[in-house]
Amino acid sequence: SESDGAPTDIPMCAMGVDASGGGADPMVIAIRHDGWYGPLQEFPGKTLPQDRLGTHCAGLIVSRRRDDATVIVDMGGGYGGGIYEHLKANAIGVEAYKGAAASSHRTRDRQMTFANKRSEAYWRFREALDPTQPGGSPVALPRDARLLADLTAARFTITPRGIAVESKEDL
Repeated sequence: SESDGAPTDIPMCAMGVDASGGGADPMVIAIRHDGWYGPLQEFPGKTLPQDRLGTHCAGLIVSRRRDDATVIVDMGGGYGGGIYEHLKANAIGVEAYKGAAASSHRTRDRQMTFANKRSEAYWRFREALDPTQPGGSPVALPRDARLLADLTAARFTITPRGIAVESKEDL
């Protein structure tokens, strides 16, 4: 929407959702319009009703969703199941993201594989952010010190299974 600086001429194409189980852990929504990424929207876990967590969070998502954008729910922490099921039952375009799942893709230069989907996602975004690619990077990120720190802190290793980003715990 215009209030968050989103481009008015490019439809919303995706919403990434990091679910919360309540408490100190926030639910975070990241909105995307092609290469434009909006400011992260955080909802403190302590404000989310535990007795209807999936339904409530699905409502927060749907109220911000535009242009039939696909909703991608992170299933890694175990808290996304209720949200995913509620969106799916209501015919909302939703995909489950499981970072630990195997990846069958390769790097842009086709030289390396990935240890898992999480490593693939980090590496592909790294490639998308590369300003030396033809035409420069198509990505526009919000000014957010924590996001910048999260994106630049990850370290990669080469394993027998391919490129692996360090674990969330080590990060």
